[in-house]
Amino acid sequence: MLNFDNLGIILFILPVYQMMFYSVQLFTLRKGNGAPRRPLGFLMLLMLLYLIVNSSRYLGYADLYKYLYTLQLPMLLAVIPAYQLYLRAVSNARGRVFPKPPLVYFLPSVFMLMLNIAAFVNKGPGLAGFSLSAENFLSTNNNAALSFASLVFLLGNIGFVAMQLLFTSFHYFKMVRELKQIRETNSAYLPHFQTLWSHIILFSVVGFVLVSSLMNLATPAYNHLLSLVFNAGLLAMGGLAGYFSLKQDRLYTEVASVTTVEQKANKSGNMPEEPASKSENKHTEGLSSADASEIVSRLQQHLATDKPFLNSNLRAVDLAKSIGTTNQKLTYVVNNIMETNFYGIINKYRVLEAKELLRRPENQHFNIDAISEMVGFQSKSSFNGCFKKMTGCTPSEFRKYGGKR
Repeated sequence: MLNFDNLGIILFILPVYQMMFYSVQLFTLRKGNGAPRRPLGFLMLLMLLYLIVNSSRYLGYADLYKYLYTLQLPMLLAVIPAYQLYLRAVSNARGRVFPKPPLVYFLPSVFMLMLNIAAFVNKGPGLAGFSLSAENFLSTNNNAALSFASLVFLLGNIGFVAMQLLFTSFHYFKMVRELKQIRETNSAYLPHFQTLWSHIILFSVVGFVLVSSLMNLATPAYNHLLSLVFNAGLLAMGGLAGYFSLKQDRLYTEVASVTTVEQKANKSGNMPEEPASKSENKHTEGLSSADASEIVSRLQQHLATDKPFLNSNLRAVDLAKSIGTTNQKLTYVVNNIMETNFYGIINKYRVLEAKELLRRPENQHFNIDAISEMVGFQSKSSFNGCFKKMTGCTPSEFRKYGGKR
């Protein structure tokens, strides 16, 4: 039977499993898809580890928590710097809008770790358990070791957290204003970067840190009702951050893989190109240059004539079967010979088809969403991003100027 205590346990465990799901997604699926995935995975892992340590405090692992406590606040203070690394990566390593944040942003986390270790050594394991108990946490005990530990706790949860949140929010919105100004004259700048999604991710990460800090401050007596409220907040913040980060990651992957003749000649475009893998495996060892050229020819003819890309659910294995080869050989040829990937070749043909549809007078009554669906894109954001990268303008601008851009 579900009672109040069982509900509390569930709400402590759910955020842990939720962040574990996002971390596994980032570390195991579609490896090597670009710079944002690594800092994003690190961000989700930090949030996961923090939730595990935080849960151990409330779920009957007090003996373990008095040792893990030294890591709890340093991990929380590392979340915001990890988010800044991710923001810099997803907004283009070469761009001028989001410069590289210095690693000095991690100093509060490192400093707090050193202070926590000093406080733990000063108190000893016995007093550590005493200070973290419900009735003695942040007490007015005159013991110097406990007073120092309480001061460190307040410095981290109030001083450092407030400093991070205020600085990051101010810096973020300042950069977004600059991005908006650039896009007023160049609408194709950073075509993959979705401002609304970025706002939601910022709100979620800031909310996660704020809720965690308030939980540390407001529930010293293990108040079950407050714990439920705060865990519901952590569940919501973690869910929003993970969901929209994965959406942005997928969009980045799709848009980054789209190339044009001009971009191949000039590698200083808006987004860094992914280096093609030169490794072969047992499925491609016998593939000669002539065989590879034949696969390229069949692929290009199939895409131009049969237009399989109009199917929004097209898979690489389906495309390989259609041209009479294996998925491994097709992937090798696309990555190493054509120097792109599945997303790149398919989305390029989709954009070319969209340009033709937008030029035709009989299609003027179709809105941009309809054109996006007609050529096989699953989302308007992906369509707009790929279109802007290939043409230098939005689909609406392309139609406005009669398809002459």
